[in-house]
Amino acid sequence: MGALVPLSTWQNPAKRRLEAIRAAHERDEEKLLELHHAYLVLKGRKRARLSPKTLALYQVAIRDYLAWAWPPGACGPKIEILKATGDDLDRWVHDLETQGGHLNPNPSPLKPGSIATYLAAVRSFYRALAWAKAAELPQARAPQDPTPAHERRPALPLELYQRLLAHLAHDEPQARRDRLAVRLMGEAGLRISEVVNLELPEVHLEERLLEVTGKGGKRRSVPISRSLAEELSAWLLVRRAHARPGDKHLLINLGERKGHGRGMTEKTLRERLNRHYRTLGFPPRYYGAHLLRHTAGTRIYRKSRDLHATARLLGHANVNTSAIYAKMDMEGLFSLVDRLEEES
Repeated sequence: MGALVPLSTWQNPAKRRLEAIRAAHERDEEKLLELHHAYLVLKGRKRARLSPKTLALYQVAIRDYLAWAWPPGACGPKIEILKATGDDLDRWVHDLETQGGHLNPNPSPLKPGSIATYLAAVRSFYRALAWAKAAELPQARAPQDPTPAHERRPALPLELYQRLLAHLAHDEPQARRDRLAVRLMGEAGLRISEVVNLELPEVHLEERLLEVTGKGGKRRSVPISRSLAEELSAWLLVRRAHARPGDKHLLINLGERKGHGRGMTEKTLRERLNRHYRTLGFPPRYYGAHLLRHTAGTRIYRKSRDLHATARLLGHANVNTSAIYAKMDMEGLFSLVDRLEEES
C-alpha cells in the first residue's frame, strides 16, 4: 500500500506543513486525502498493513466532511478546515444523524455505527493535519447507539443455519462452493474477507489447519472439523476442473464468462448468500455474511464456555470482543425459558 502513496512529498516536515496548509486553503481534496494516506502509512497504528477497505471508508467520510465544511462550488468554506473546533464536528455529526451524508443528492440519516466510522475517519484526518503541524485535533463524540451490539448484528439461529446447509447439499459446483463458504464462516469462524482471500498453500488438509490472514495482516492457525476437512477436500476436486491456471484462491467464480475460474470477491459472495437467504424466506435481519461468523462464535462459546478459546479461534486480540457471543447465545436462552416452562 505504501508504494501507492508519494511519500517523498510528505516526509520533509517543512514541505509537509506548507503543502497541507495550501491544500486546506485551496480545498485541494485529492492532496488532503494523499496527506491522510501518507500519515496512515508512516504513522498510523497499522502502518502499511491498513486494510484497503478501511482506507476506502475513511476517504468517503473525509470527502463527506469536506463537502459539509466547504461545499463544492462555494466561494469559500463554511468552516475553516484548519481552525475547526469540537463544536464544528458536533454540528457535522448532528447533520449526519438527522439529514444524512453530503455526497448523495438524496441523503438519508446515518445509523450510529456509520456515524462512528465517519467520525473516526475525520479524527484520523485531523491527526494527519496535526502531524503536518497545520492544525490541532478537535474533540467530538459519536452518538451512542441505543441498540446493543449483539442485537444489531445477531447470529443466525441454528435452525436457519441447518436449513441453509440443507438447501446447499447437492452436487452442483456452485452449491458445493457456497456451502463450503458458509461452513468456513459459520463453523470455523472466518470473516468473509478471510474466506475469499484464502489460498491453496494455506490449506493443510492432513493437519486439518487453515493459515488465515486476518485484520491488520495478523496470521493465525484455525483448526477445522473432520467433516469440514472432508468437504474441503471434495471441493478441491471440483475446483481443479474450473480454476484458471495460476490462480491460487480456494474459492473461485463459476459460470461467469470473464471471471470464471478466478478468485471470488466479497461482493460476489455476499450476493450469493443473500440470494440463498431470499430463496429460503429468511427474515431480512438475518441477511449478510458476518452473522455466520457470529453463529460460529456463539456455538464455540456455548460448547467451551471459554472466552479465551473463543478469542483464539476467531482471531480477536481482546477477549472482551468475544464476550459479545455470550450475549448472542439465543439458543441457550430458549433452552432456559423452555426449562422454566417445564417447572411451572
